[in-house]
Amino acid sequence: MARAGAFDGVDLALTWHPGEVNCVLQARTLANLSAYFRFTGKAAHAASAPHLGRSALDAVELMNIGANFLREHVASEARIHYAITDAGGIAPNVVQDHAESHYFCRAPRVAQAWEIYERLCDIARGAALMTGTACEIRFAEGLSDYIPNKAMGELLQRCMERAGVPAFEEADRELARRFRATLSPAELGSALAQARFTQGKEIARRLEEEALCELVGPLFPADALLPGSTDVGDVSQIVPTGQVVCACTAFGTVPHTWQFTAQAASSIGHEGMLAAAKVLGLACVEAFRDSGLVSRAKAELQERTGGTYECPMPTGILPGVGASGAAGADGGAGADGTGAAP
Repeated sequence: MARAGAFDGVDLALTWHPGEVNCVLQARTLANLSAYFRFTGKAAHAASAPHLGRSALDAVELMNIGANFLREHVASEARIHYAITDAGGIAPNVVQDHAESHYFCRAPRVAQAWEIYERLCDIARGAALMTGTACEIRFAEGLSDYIPNKAMGELLQRCMERAGVPAFEEADRELARRFRATLSPAELGSALAQARFTQGKEIARRLEEEALCELVGPLFPADALLPGSTDVGDVSQIVPTGQVVCACTAFGTVPHTWQFTAQAASSIGHEGMLAAAKVLGLACVEAFRDSGLVSRAKAELQERTGGTYECPMPTGILPGVGASGAAGADGGAGADGTGAAP
């Protein structure tokens, strides 16, 4: 949508994300590039004729080993994740002639993510060379880093303090205590460490004692960096953007877990959603009342970006269909592992 100009001419953007605290998300996030690496080999009987086979699964595993070594030689804030989306079948006595993995390359800036991605593509081609297989690289998605806006953050902070926190009842608190009991000490300790950084020591102390966050956190510095990624990052590169987080789970709940999913569908998640709607609605009203807000916010964005934005999604990439993710321009590699990534 950003690449297609859907946000051109928009003055301000407001959004929210469910979480475990109530605060303005005034921090940067990581840019994220992802791609599918599909290897094609030759099937053979793994016992009687293994010399005739060329294992695509071997190529996937060798690529993973190469990626593990790469992790030592990237910026400390960078992240490289993978999932094997196709292991080539379930029969151990067959040399797998197809296999695929899906990788994320995250870094503080898009340019850094591109550098990691290109090195990862070289690793994939090397795995193909070592196994005598072909490698097809299919770029899937690209997300820019999120740029917080001080003017928007201050607006949302005032509105959150006025609109208040989610209206939890005792039944919600009891449910949250039950969910919190499923968390490990390490999970809770990690959440507390981040809360001390973003919310301050006093709020972190309260959160250690209470299962639900019923406080509004302070507006923490905009030069902080959080390890997640969001497609709101691309919007923030074009339009002054403000984002809030409202408590929809027990404090300490880790995102992308069954606990987070279950609470999102509960009364806890519902109250958090309503609280976020009130904050964003009030911010819209205040934005119309403040005649200088748009100019202040745009001037800040211009200073941060220089007025330039380059979408990390190549023009050939379209919304994906099917289990293999986004369709797009292929960087097909030959049997020798050569070929250009998009």
